[in-house]
Amino acid sequence: MTFLGLKIWKVKGHSMYPRIPQHSFVLVGHWYSFRRVKANQTILINHPEHGLLIKTVAIVDKNKLVWCRGENASSITVEKLGPISNKQIIGRVLKVFLKPSVKHP
Repeated sequence: MTFLGLKIWKVKGHSMYPRIPQHSFVLVGHWYSFRRVKANQTILINHPEHGLLIKTVAIVDKNKLVWCRGENASSITVEKLGPISNKQIIGRVLKVFLKPSVKHP
């Protein structure tokens, strides 16, 4: 459910670990897909081959294509992910809600 252009998504996978651990939640601003994307922003994209991904913007090239990277060494490389068009950007990650740590007695 989207409310005022905001939606909470659950994170699956380790590509953004340690910054965004698996099973955390992110608040995504969908209206940000209409704004200019800048390096180092974290965005939610719909990749044609890999589906929904949260990635960090590495660069925006002269053709306005966005190149993204994960935060973890096991993440898909920038080159394998390829360029992302603005149409593939769902929104910008505005807030990360970390998975609560489980404390054992």
